[in-house]
Amino acid sequence: MRRVWATAALLALGACSPPGQTAPEQAPVEAAAHWTYADQAHWGAECPVGPAQSPVALTAAGAVDLPDLATAYPAGAGTFLNNGHTLQFTPDAAGRTTIGTDAYDLVQFHFHSPSEHTLNGRAYPAEVHFVNRKADGSLAVVGVFVTEGAANPALAALLTALPSQEGEAGVTRPAVDPGRLLPEDRHYFAYSGSLTTPPCTEGVRWNVLSTPVEASADQIAALSAALGPSNRAVQPMHERTVAFGD
Repeated sequence: MRRVWATAALLALGACSPPGQTAPEQAPVEAAAHWTYADQAHWGAECPVGPAQSPVALTAAGAVDLPDLATAYPAGAGTFLNNGHTLQFTPDAAGRTTIGTDAYDLVQFHFHSPSEHTLNGRAYPAEVHFVNRKADGSLAVVGVFVTEGAANPALAALLTALPSQEGEAGVTRPAVDPGRLLPEDRHYFAYSGSLTTPPCTEGVRWNVLSTPVEASADQIAALSAALGPSNRAVQPMHERTVAFGD
């Protein structure tokens, strides 16, 4: 994808609607930020390196007792946007992610190809990020790997409505069931990290599901072609730990 003036990270932070409002607010646009995945070493001041950056390398380990992770993402229409860095779907209807007793509102979901996180040294063909925001503004992301298998109906709906160009002029409005982009198994990896695009803000609660969702080879090829290389390199763990469980 070509670089543009709006960053995916700021769209993620700004697309959530206030309580009681169904339609999301318009996301803010940063006027001076332009970056590319091909030049990550020079993200510089746009993405200052801290001790808790994402993505990271995940490794299967013995399961522990983690807070229950539940999602309620209703099917329906929404805006499908090529923002220059990713393909992003913002639903009209309110969605909810609950982690234990903590409730987050679904802001949007978007794609990366290949996957940003790795599992046991393996990168998957793609990864979906469901960005959720709590009432206090804190973020929780549910990450889902995509692997080759049966055709995925949610991805089919999105691929038939690919934006024809970047920005608002290319926005489409498909009807999608986001739940079809989630596996039934809710074992997940939990760790504290960051947004994976500039400004790479830390303090993000990451929850990466260990079981991938399937999509056909043709769907993965079409998604990868539409996205282009769109993954940030794996970041150092430093003093952090990753927990695995359900």
